[in-house]
Amino acid sequence: MTSPDLLCDMASDMASDMAGESAPDTPPLFNSREWLRYTRHIQLPQIGASGQARLKQSKVLVIGCGGLGSPLLLYLAAAGIGHLTVVDGDSVELTNLQRQIAYTEHDLGQPKALTAQQHLQALNSSIEVQAIDQALTVDTGEALVKGHDLIIDCTDNFATRYLINDLCVQWQKPWIFASVYQFSGQCALFVSGGACFRCLFPEPPRDVPDCNAGGVLGVLPGMVGTLQANEAIKYLVGLPTPLSDNLLLVEALDLEFRRIQLQSNPDCMACGKPKQPEQLSYAYEASCGAEISTDTDEPLLVSPEQFNQDRDDGATLILDVRSDEERRAFHIGGDHLAPGKLSKLAELDEATTYFPGEVKIICYCQSGQRSLEAAQQLCNAGLKAYSLAGGLAAWLHHQQTL
Repeated sequence: MTSPDLLCDMASDMASDMAGESAPDTPPLFNSREWLRYTRHIQLPQIGASGQARLKQSKVLVIGCGGLGSPLLLYLAAAGIGHLTVVDGDSVELTNLQRQIAYTEHDLGQPKALTAQQHLQALNSSIEVQAIDQALTVDTGEALVKGHDLIIDCTDNFATRYLINDLCVQWQKPWIFASVYQFSGQCALFVSGGACFRCLFPEPPRDVPDCNAGGVLGVLPGMVGTLQANEAIKYLVGLPTPLSDNLLLVEALDLEFRRIQLQSNPDCMACGKPKQPEQLSYAYEASCGAEISTDTDEPLLVSPEQFNQDRDDGATLILDVRSDEERRAFHIGGDHLAPGKLSKLAELDEATTYFPGEVKIICYCQSGQRSLEAAQQLCNAGLKAYSLAGGLAAWLHHQQTL
């Protein structure tokens, strides 16, 4: 029979051994609120605690806080991305609210990047959100791209996309591209060693209308931006990403999805041959320099301010060149001549008899694109014609600021 003293000695020895073998406590990766917040992720075998830790340790750069950036940023913040940097130099406008769900009517006139930062921090106070209230530039882009694990393009112009691509090629950073127009969207993930954006678009397409000119279904940026967020989360936790070296085409009208395999171009000016940084910079400037510059001396354009001065002048004719349906829905006065009728007049050289000879004509449409074309047609027919710069959208915005 074992004596009580011997039992005490054995227990003491066991406690000493266990104390010697156990490692000192280390701080947990998550606090209690984070663990509860991300439970649904952690329960997924494909993500788990280790995957959620990767998200927490990730730094993601999001360029553009508009239609694509709004849903993307909300989901990335909710998912627990540890550090988000948001870049956008625009302010919130009323036309944004049809699709940019990160903002409300109370945010009108406020900088998008700073406003998005406030909303994201309110959504998840445990992450870091840095706001940069300016557009991405050649001067600022390099440091930003170098300092992040993943770059996501939510912009609406080719110049910025080429800059993102060239910097990501140079610093071997992955980036996710997306674009939307009317009912169609595109999305792709570019990674080092695969095809790059210049392989897909060697030259910037010409005469491609943006959402201001062609419109966009409000929910479409939400669909495509959410797909970007989906691929970003999978990439950061190490899951397979089918959009790597693939272009996803989304058709919201027909609800069709197609994937196109991308091929690297050995002669690509960005990734095809080893290049020095100054060569990439030249490639960017050569292909995009014209796009990022704005011609403020267009002789056929009149500003909203000038439009207001001229519209009540008896020597000026205001001409609405939109469709009959648009005219019935809303207009700001003036004569109406649908684009088809206007083109027919110009083609038949009858415009000079239809309009008074010495009258000054100012055309307007929704965004200024159709009215500029109409003004050019009328000028070619021998008339004195101009276009309202920015169209009704710019004029209405100007009226709100008066």
